[in-house]
Amino acid sequence: MTINYQVVMDILTSQLGSKCVTNDPVRRFAWSTDASYFRIVPEIVVHADTIEQVKITLNVARAHNVPVTFRAAGTSLSGQAIGEGILLILGHDGFRTIEISEDKSSISLGAAVIGSDANAALKPFNKKIGPDPATLASAQVGGMVANNASGMCCGTAQNSYQTIKSAKLMLADGTELDTGCPHSKAAFSQSHSMLLAALTDLSKLTQNNPTLSARIRKKFSIKNTTGYSINSLVDFSDPFDIINHLIVGSEGTLAFVNEITYHTVEEAQFKASAMAVFFNMEDAASSIPLIKGDSVAAAELLDWASIKSVTGKTGMPEWLSQLPEGSAILLIESRANDSQTLDSYTNDVIQKIAHIKTERPIEFSKDPAVFGQYWAMRSGLFPIIGGARPKGTSVIIEDVAFELEHLASAAADLTALFHKHGYPEGVIYGHALAGNFHFIITPTFASQGDIDRFHAFMQDVADMVINKYDGSMKAEHGTGRAVAPFVEMEWGSDAYTLMKQIKQIFDPSGLLNPGVILNNDAQVHVKNIKPCPVVDDFVDKCIECGFCEKTCPTSALNFSPRQRIAVLREIERLEQSGDKKAAAEMRASSKYDVIDTCAACQLCTIACPVDNSMGQLVRKLRTPYITTTEQKVLDFQAKHFGAVNQVISTGFDILGILHKVTGDTITNSLMNAGRMITKEVPYWNPDFPKGGKVAKPSPHKPGQQTVLYFPACGGRTFGPTPKDPDNRTLPEVVITLLERAGYNVIIPDNTRHLCCGQMWESKGDFKNADAKRDELIDALSKLSDNGKVPVVVDALSCTYRTLTGNPKVAITDLVEFMHDNLLPNMTITKKSNVTLHQGCSARKMKLEPKQQAIADACAKHVVLPAGITCCGYAGEKGLYKPEINASALRNIKKLIPAETKEGYYANRMCEVGLTQHSGISYRHLAYLLEECTR
Repeated sequence: MTINYQVVMDILTSQLGSKCVTNDPVRRFAWSTDASYFRIVPEIVVHADTIEQVKITLNVARAHNVPVTFRAAGTSLSGQAIGEGILLILGHDGFRTIEISEDKSSISLGAAVIGSDANAALKPFNKKIGPDPATLASAQVGGMVANNASGMCCGTAQNSYQTIKSAKLMLADGTELDTGCPHSKAAFSQSHSMLLAALTDLSKLTQNNPTLSARIRKKFSIKNTTGYSINSLVDFSDPFDIINHLIVGSEGTLAFVNEITYHTVEEAQFKASAMAVFFNMEDAASSIPLIKGDSVAAAELLDWASIKSVTGKTGMPEWLSQLPEGSAILLIESRANDSQTLDSYTNDVIQKIAHIKTERPIEFSKDPAVFGQYWAMRSGLFPIIGGARPKGTSVIIEDVAFELEHLASAAADLTALFHKHGYPEGVIYGHALAGNFHFIITPTFASQGDIDRFHAFMQDVADMVINKYDGSMKAEHGTGRAVAPFVEMEWGSDAYTLMKQIKQIFDPSGLLNPGVILNNDAQVHVKNIKPCPVVDDFVDKCIECGFCEKTCPTSALNFSPRQRIAVLREIERLEQSGDKKAAAEMRASSKYDVIDTCAACQLCTIACPVDNSMGQLVRKLRTPYITTTEQKVLDFQAKHFGAVNQVISTGFDILGILHKVTGDTITNSLMNAGRMITKEVPYWNPDFPKGGKVAKPSPHKPGQQTVLYFPACGGRTFGPTPKDPDNRTLPEVVITLLERAGYNVIIPDNTRHLCCGQMWESKGDFKNADAKRDELIDALSKLSDNGKVPVVVDALSCTYRTLTGNPKVAITDLVEFMHDNLLPNMTITKKSNVTLHQGCSARKMKLEPKQQAIADACAKHVVLPAGITCCGYAGEKGLYKPEINASALRNIKKLIPAETKEGYYANRMCEVGLTQHSGISYRHLAYLLEECTR
């Protein structure tokens, strides 16, 4: 039956609203990728924030026989978070409940809760959730459950299967089930008695088949996410227990996961790690069965290729270069709740492998600074390899598992396959205690020959893993499409028949994530492979992992860097294929989402494992859009910035007076009319500040140290907002504070003219941007007598950009200067409650701890609104694209307690946006310190 997707789109839009649903070609394409090597473009994308929206979507899908794919954070590696038909994505605000039981033994989590946020909530109680995948800081709980994600420490004992307590689900027919609620189970028993009976029969059939039961138990004695969790059929008899555990690892093919309740696990308080360096892989692998037990919480194995890939890289031990060829490293961590037990554990490990010769003595360290370097080597493998790969290549991470006694020979066989199939860059590392190897290759998929080579490689891997070692083709990354063709090969026909029956019981119409886990197409793992054309050095290393999405201020508005890069790659692919018309159309239709609304805050670079800089690329992409007239205006502004800056300040004073006389409606209408003439007129905001001014310091006092203070554009252009309790501008407050602390203050005579160049760079005018920055550096150098006088700048973003010019004099941000030089020497009277913004510039400059210290010193209680990273104001962009700021701060008001009436940061433009959307005054931390030291 042919599906009329326009009809489906119209119905969904009418029932869900246009904000939740799109069939826009650019946005559909942007969501066609996850962290895997596949690309499948959906017909419709739905962002759901409520279970009712999910139900409506499923009802419409059933009525029109439309397939539905569920997606959480999209960090999956096997292609299970993309699909044809409807792609239903967890929204940016819903499914985020966190409820901890009174005795802290369990935690209930909405499907969109990020794993690390769950652990942050549990940390005060020395608890955590069991699963600990490498994507914990980005992956959402719904996806972690759907994939039965595990990690370095949880193994098979504390993964989702072992620690799930109950689940709230929605089946394909729209029925809701809470496996932890007796009333829900009773109702389900009435409405779905046949489903429960079918599961009970399957369980009995399986348990009464000794051969099959034994095979299932053996297969799940090591990590295994190939196929469904059919161990539930032998582990449980109650059909609700079976459902609970079948959902784990089902990858969205059986039901929608609304909420999960986990049993919590203990978080050990004492830790120690050792780096055991062996002369060969065989010795390293042979030590693993010996140390497995209570004494070891984690053991990560790195082969010689892994060691070579990180040798000489930043942060890596220098002695790696001295290791003999063929060496292998085993990173070992022991954990305990008291120091004595930890010592006994580490001694136990050393004694158990003392007979195996090592390249250097095995020594455990309890110092986080020391063992942090060990684990940095392990965590650095993926980004280092991904970042160093040749342009135009993909990066593929597969994971397999073996019984421990086969690890050494399996590693040798896998290495041989790398060389046989032309992937000499392949490396092996992994969770040794669980027999789990990850391997990375960086193939090219530019031709059918490349794809055929990868297919032959995977066939040989399957033959080796399954037929030679009876291992797992997928240990923890989920089956997806990547190993769907090998499920029956690994499990055999009886177990595979069970899996098909399970799918039929839950989803008889086959609408939920079709093609994932079970797939009759033996070639599915080499179809729909996404190309990786060369776009720009700023983003060519992107592996589309999605780590950026949590921090990006525009993720909820439209795109994150991952989606922007996916679109840019498609435009480039179209260009290279010769379809210039299609490329031009996509470039034009994607401009708003890709270029215009990127805040260019570069928080994505901090989160990115391969150090991409979407912000810098977007600024570069804006350059061609500058018209001749606009360039002349930019040139004029740069040349006469002192006058321009004064006019802007005066203009905001006039605007404030106009607003007082005419009110919001007329002022807004006048601003709208002005924008029809020039886009330099901003959108109206009732919280717009007055114009700022540059204050004059007091006459110098003999015997006092002098400081050169540069008031950045924001603080001298924009004064207090209507919500601010203090009518002084930032320069006035800073001068007062510095003089109170015993400093003579000087400021540049031509302060109004000087600028770091940020406003030009954000538009893509790098020539003027760098010229203004260099002009500022030169002026500060001369005025400070080449650095003999300390130089302080009062806006984090301005300081940051100025420092990119590599000035020869030391330039310090005011936050750092207050923390290091003022805070220790001033008497402070604390306030009661304040809120603090830790924005993008603070994070880029790593000044969050000093910001926090200032706030803690000045207030009894400091609130950090959860999930608020970049405010989205992006310098002056908040004036012209206010939707970015509104989206980034859409939740801030409800995150601030009612008793908190004032907020602080260290960038005036950000503070204006924070004030508008929080409903309270946000000002520079200097105001707080000045008030508390009066």
